Amino acid sequence: MALIDGTVVNLGLDTIAGNLGVSIDDVSWISSIYVLAAVFVMPLTGWIATNFGRKRAFLYAVGGFTVGSLLCAMSVNLPELVATRFIQGVGGGLMMPLAMAALTDAYPSDELASAYKLYGASVMIGPAIGPAIGGWVLANASWPWIFLLNVPLGILSLFMVSAILRDQSERGERSRFDVTSLVVMIVGFSALQYVLQEGPREEWFASGKITFAAIAACAALFLFVRVQLAARVPLVDLKPLAIPSYAIGIVLALITGIGFTGTALIVPLYAQDVLRYPADLAGIVMVPSALGSVLGTEVSGRISKLIPPMFVALTSLIVCAGSTAWFALLGDRPGFDHILLPRFLQGIGLGLLYVPLNVLLMAHVPKRLIDAASGLSALVRQIGAGMGFAVLGSLIVRSRIAAMSLTASRARHDTFFNDPGMAALQRWFVDHGHSAADASALSLAALQELVTRAAASVAYSETFVIVALLFVFSIPFLLLYELVPRKEADAA
Repeated sequence: MALIDGTVVNLGLDTIAGNLGVSIDDVSWISSIYVLAAVFVMPLTGWIATNFGRKRAFLYAVGGFTVGSLLCAMSVNLPELVATRFIQGVGGGLMMPLAMAALTDAYPSDELASAYKLYGASVMIGPAIGPAIGGWVLANASWPWIFLLNVPLGILSLFMVSAILRDQSERGERSRFDVTSLVVMIVGFSALQYVLQEGPREEWFASGKITFAAIAACAALFLFVRVQLAARVPLVDLKPLAIPSYAIGIVLALITGIGFTGTALIVPLYAQDVLRYPADLAGIVMVPSALGSVLGTEVSGRISKLIPPMFVALTSLIVCAGSTAWFALLGDRPGFDHILLPRFLQGIGLGLLYVPLNVLLMAHVPKRLIDAASGLSALVRQIGAGMGFAVLGSLIVRSRIAAMSLTASRARHDTFFNDPGMAALQRWFVDHGHSAADASALSLAALQELVTRAAASVAYSETFVIVALLFVFSIPFLLLYELVPRKEADAA
């Protein structure tokens, strides 16, 4: 629910902005506040589970997400929608690490891969089918249904959690709530979110506001880490980061999180911006990835006892890099069927990666630190997603501007676009029933469309290459994992 909701809402921002009578910049806060709320609560997972119990915390999280979804659907203006999205984000941000912690605690280490494959399938499917669901809802119903779809699933989940989930087998030491640490953490992550969201619009560090926010984020988060390391019972337990295998896994999670978000972001934008697909068809382009993800997680779960997780993860990174680079070669006019296979392979690669990455990440974490470790890994993935959206979105814009200038320059020297060529094009429009004035305007519009589309194609191709290189860049960290000692759990 939490992962689908993010991609569905992003697809409906234009519709929501039009219905509420606000600008697209203003309505983007309903996405930003959801991410910010999730970022605030994810590192607190360990403290919340220790002091309230994992089962009770999970019930609160699912209930908060469900109530938040209902309130979002009932909102009549932007301030109400932003406030209720914050409630929804707190619930969604807490659900994901608690679910991972519950699975890790319930299964012995040699069976974790089998447990993670189902969890991983849901994590992979969510962002992949979100655009398809969003496109269908927006084409057939009003925007509140984007949120109302969560309500029956949330109610069902409450009954299931209440009946099935057991509490964690081990707990850490309970402690008081450190308000000062929370305030410092909120300042740090809020400043970081501002940098990631507004950086592309403000030309990054050319803006004094972005520079100040970046300095504030670094200072606040550095102070926060110092305070947590010095505290006997910290608000956010950072001990898992002292486990070498976990620390390497966190770096991998960050890099692959950017890559995963990059594929989920760029492909539907490419379908709409370059191929001119409508929203519902652009959503369908993502479906093969969902099917590939299910297959990939199933395969990785089944072969986990036969092949070391490191080799499965290595294979997945190669598949992810190759299939993403494939998109860079498609150009601006591929057939619909030509897009499906590389997107399917992307799904397989990401599905293959999820299970072994989590096995490598959590394999040496002691039970008393599972909730804290799950919260930190979820936070890092969320930060990676934010970086993916901000950096890759900015790259697309910059590459497009450069490509537009170059393509326009080439078009001016192309023999087709000289006077005889344009005259022939105008005659074609006249022969098809247009007046001379309309034919001239249509010819210029056709030239502009061709240049714009070609520039967009170049920009997306360059960005696909960068995402592919991110997956390749992850491989040395994966190989480094094999060099770390294996008896870290007792030390933590």
